[in-house]
Amino acid sequence: MKLKIFLLSVAATFALTISAQPLDAEFFAKHPDCAGGIYYTYHYEPSITTPVPKGYKPVYISHFGRHGSRWHAAPDNYDRTQRFLNNAAKKGVLTPQGKKLQQIVNRVADRSRGRMGELSPQGIAEHRDIAERMYRNYPMLFKGKNIHIESRSTNVPRCILSMAAFDGRLKELNPSLDIYATTNDHWHDVLVPSKGRKYSFNEAGAKPKMLIDSVATAIAGDVLARIYTSDFRDDIAAEQKRYDKLVRNLFYLSVIMQDTEGDERINDIFTGEERMKMWEQINRQRYATFANSQEWGDGILYDGSILLREIVRDADDFLAHGGRAAFLRFGHDVTVIAALAAMQVEGKCARTSFLNPDLKELWADFRITPMATNLQFIFYRNKAGEVIVKLLHNEKECRLPVESDMDPYYPWKQLRKYFIERADQIDRLPLVREIKAAGKKKSKSKERADR
Repeated sequence: MKLKIFLLSVAATFALTISAQPLDAEFFAKHPDCAGGIYYTYHYEPSITTPVPKGYKPVYISHFGRHGSRWHAAPDNYDRTQRFLNNAAKKGVLTPQGKKLQQIVNRVADRSRGRMGELSPQGIAEHRDIAERMYRNYPMLFKGKNIHIESRSTNVPRCILSMAAFDGRLKELNPSLDIYATTNDHWHDVLVPSKGRKYSFNEAGAKPKMLIDSVATAIAGDVLARIYTSDFRDDIAAEQKRYDKLVRNLFYLSVIMQDTEGDERINDIFTGEERMKMWEQINRQRYATFANSQEWGDGILYDGSILLREIVRDADDFLAHGGRAAFLRFGHDVTVIAALAAMQVEGKCARTSFLNPDLKELWADFRITPMATNLQFIFYRNKAGEVIVKLLHNEKECRLPVESDMDPYYPWKQLRKYFIERADQIDRLPLVREIKAAGKKKSKSKERADR
């Protein structure tokens, strides 16, 4: 037992050291995969768990998980890069480093055919591992017979397969589990509402993209010099915009290779400083389009409030009627980010301008929503019927702005009240009223058309 506690303490200290490091060039030289941001693979880090208050036992888990690691959804990142490098090889203008890059890209691009956005074996393993840890951490919920679990997914294949991997591992651990899994358009709209995000998505995405493009242009000369021989520089200069785009494609390809099978990497194409510069602006774009920014965050909060109401509704049903040990949901990163912001989770909900020069220290996408990121609401009850809840984000305890003398365990009555009041508060935001009014107008128009 002493050894176990020691190892957990070492792991927690190491994780804290990583999280406390400044996100500078040295950091990204040591941890190149972190530049992947939302493509960062899931890394489980054991942490010290606050003891459960005396007399309470777990009775229910309400879960939301992002799909696991996947192939890139944009084929251009594979195809364009492969095409450029193969053409350069025919012309004999690749450096030794460029030739090595070409070989790796050809292998990866060929494996990617027909698999855009598809869950990878890495993604399956992530969900199986999370499911097993949940089973081991709360055995009283999953062991035995006549245990019912409800499982829902959006209608996107990688989410359905993530659900299947998670449910499948639970079923392997206890074959008698009764797991009801479903997916349809209704659950898709609940689990990835995106009403607010879509309302300002184009504007929120366009401005930060200009910053990404400017960084790609600034580093293109050095990156391309590692790939192409010097006698090809005039040809590159003649079509500079096309080669700047190649640098962007190379970066996106380099960071998502961690998510797919095989151990190939092309990290040596970018220095730590170049990765830092590209990641910083991409992180800025993710924050603007997905998170709680001053410019566009109100719409995101609305999306998060929809999941809050779903969590409350399902918990109310369980506490009134019982009938299941866990409610598992599988969706996308945008919903996790929105929910963290709507709940105002400490350290994960910063509201600032997407142009804030210190944004990366306040909100870093690879820490907020890596592949297979998850939220777990663990419900406990004592003999008096009192219910408390603990929230885990990526299997680590979270703090919420709710008074509790058992922090990070919160009385469900207070937490439920906070969630409802928070959702109502968000509904009153001017932008949210505008979004809801537009939705009602659209529904009425559809009703008239259906007649």
